[in-house]
Amino acid sequence: MSRDDLDELDSTLDAPKKKPMSVDKFFQQFNTLDTNNFGGWPLSVKITCWIFLFFVVCAIGYFLAIKPKMDAIDQANAQEQNLLNEFKDKDSKLRNLQQYQAQLQQMEANFTQQLQQLPKDTEIPSLVEDINRTGVEAGLKFKNIRLENEVTQEFFIEQPISIEATGDYHSFGNFVSGIAVLPRIVTLHDFELTASASKENKSDIPAVDYKIQAKTYRYVATANDLPVAPAPVEAPVAPTTEEPK
Repeated sequence: MSRDDLDELDSTLDAPKKKPMSVDKFFQQFNTLDTNNFGGWPLSVKITCWIFLFFVVCAIGYFLAIKPKMDAIDQANAQEQNLLNEFKDKDSKLRNLQQYQAQLQQMEANFTQQLQQLPKDTEIPSLVEDINRTGVEAGLKFKNIRLENEVTQEFFIEQPISIEATGDYHSFGNFVSGIAVLPRIVTLHDFELTASASKENKSDIPAVDYKIQAKTYRYVATANDLPVAPAPVEAPVAPTTEEPK
């Protein structure tokens, strides 16, 4: 080995070893930075600053460019779902339109039939005669049939009729059955029955005194009360949504 090689080896051995950079020393480098001399900054500081700037640019780009587009896409998806639900609802109504129309016609027919069963003002006396005839045919003896004051309800007018009669149980049952088949609607309320021994014959079936309140109902129909045909359902159009640009 030559002398030059020995001198080089000695200089290498005598050179101080570099200590690894600690965290404190790394942060101390920021306190001694010269803002006017960026090129003289340590390499570790430069790398840190570039990484920080990269994340700042990414965050700004996300909130200014990406997030508004994502919100617009979410709104478009929600609008598309609402339009699809509306389309399905209208399509279902359109498919069932004929069935609804048939049901409406049936409701109108039932409504008209029920209105015809309610007596008008001029038909109340004839209804009382029907009640009297039904009772006589059933075997009852009427003491009194009296019209009470009308009672106005929310949708109809109630006409009470007080009835006092005498007869046996079978006659009363026949009377109730006859009232049920009258062409007009008549209901029976507030029964008071008093049984006593029959004085006219020696039958074991007691005679019964009846106090009953019959009620019939009157309804004055107006144009607004009649069923109204539903508005025609438009044919549904498939929804379309524009993708946000």
